[in-house]
Amino acid sequence: MKLEKLRERKKHSRWLEGIFSKNPVFVKGLALPFAIMITTNLKNAVALSIIFACVLIPTVLLASLTGKYLPRWLSMMVYSLFAMALVIASIPLIQPISPEIGDSLGIYIPIVAVNAVLQMLCLRYSEKNFSPTIMALTDAVTYSIGFCLALCLIAALREYFGSGTLWGISVQLPVRLSGLQVAFSGFILTAFFSAFFRFVKRFLLCLTYRRLSRHAEGTAPL
Repeated sequence: MKLEKLRERKKHSRWLEGIFSKNPVFVKGLALPFAIMITTNLKNAVALSIIFACVLIPTVLLASLTGKYLPRWLSMMVYSLFAMALVIASIPLIQPISPEIGDSLGIYIPIVAVNAVLQMLCLRYSEKNFSPTIMALTDAVTYSIGFCLALCLIAALREYFGSGTLWGISVQLPVRLSGLQVAFSGFILTAFFSAFFRFVKRFLLCLTYRRLSRHAEGTAPL
């Protein structure tokens, strides 16, 4: 009985797993170069998240619709080329954030077309007997939100405490930790957030199991 209820709750949480329980950066450890290298300020994180979502969602939908018709050796080339076209098309969307945002992100913009999250979801939904397209869309959207959440958390901390600014606006701080602008600090913050997310995930799972156990004991026949 408890196992069935746990499975039912897991099935409901499946719709949002990309945001928290299977966050692509903090839980799965994917797309780490973005989380470490470009998160020196919040503008970079938001701009790359926009491109990431504009690329991931259509490409995963394409994989779910055409994967069963394409051989495996050809499908990933098609998806990568399609993703690169989307990267080029989405660059104008980030220009209003900052005129030099393209130069700031540099090589990390085209890398979005071949990132690990994209490859993982495309392989998953290109299988012939996998879930329907609605689940592909759900995963693409939630993983995009989870990616944005991860990058923005790290970037906000690094910019606020490292540069004394937030979204380019100066803030008054008694102490400035300029070392947070070094790439190595991205590793450290990512590791701390990863440990925190995993702890909360296990804590919530344990809490759910205890509640189900108490409920089962209370409803057990005498």
